[in-house]
Amino acid sequence: MPIRFAPKLTFKPDELYRVPTADGSAIALGRYHPREQRRFVEPVILGHSLGTNRFNLDFDERYSLARALARRGFETWVLELRGHGLAGSSQGATFDTEAQHDVAAALTAVLSTGPRGVTWAGHSRGGLLAYAHLARNPTAPIRAIATLGSPLTFDAQHGVQRFVTALGPSLRLPVIPLQLGGKAWPLGLPPDPIGKYLLRAENVDPTVIRQAITHVAADIGGGVARQFARWVRTGAFDGEDGFDYRAGMKAITAPVLAMAGALDFLAPARASHLVKTLVSGPVEVITVGLAGGFSADYGHGDLVLGRRAPDEVFPRLIDFLARHSTPA
Repeated sequence: MPIRFAPKLTFKPDELYRVPTADGSAIALGRYHPREQRRFVEPVILGHSLGTNRFNLDFDERYSLARALARRGFETWVLELRGHGLAGSSQGATFDTEAQHDVAAALTAVLSTGPRGVTWAGHSRGGLLAYAHLARNPTAPIRAIATLGSPLTFDAQHGVQRFVTALGPSLRLPVIPLQLGGKAWPLGLPPDPIGKYLLRAENVDPTVIRQAITHVAADIGGGVARQFARWVRTGAFDGEDGFDYRAGMKAITAPVLAMAGALDFLAPARASHLVKTLVSGPVEVITVGLAGGFSADYGHGDLVLGRRAPDEVFPRLIDFLARHSTPA
């Protein structure tokens, strides 16, 4: 039987910017204006996960957190980090570089349009970026943070250590070529053990899985991959300079929502909900699963691409941001 290739995704925000970073690279930002009426003063910045690009949180009309926020009356900015899609080079970058310079560039660009503060929503690594930026820059104008599957430790993930060990020599590469791998694998979700860490296939339409593997997968800078691998091996969440992000998070007073899939093998609830013990501000935690009143036990990627995610995950996140935003 011939392989049916996934339909191509398109990125068409209302405005598109390429913004230089202080260290000589660049990020990309796609801006969505509120639909019909602006209801909130603070714009929302969306941060994508590791190994993905702008389509992670702006997939298509149904599976787009960006467009759902715009329909609710938020101005929304889709951040694409250096080394991904429309942004600049990731040469020499680490997670620290992203959390400091890429986030700072996004904040500066968005604030230049008039607001005095923003809110932040991120999937996986995209949520960690806000935590890390505020840990080093406690006065940064991020007024609230909503995360989807953002793990603050890797000691709860059985098998992740073995997976990182198996990567072996590939971690020495300047770039981990996930984008090429995705385009060369049009069959859908890779087999376990890789597949189960990405998402729960039974929760996602097969066509969406093929589209995600083909168009959402993005290369990971070698420095970023090595830093994550070190955290997996050592249990740390720290900078290459030794800065302890978990300790620094005590300075975070902004409200936080941490949502985690009940069957997320990459970012289980215990790892994501650890934020409760680390920050000084109020924290709400939600485990996205049957026991919590959801239609299924969610994994990792299905927190944004699951069949019912737009109906039952997005609204909980958007309601949190609405409660912690200034009415327009």
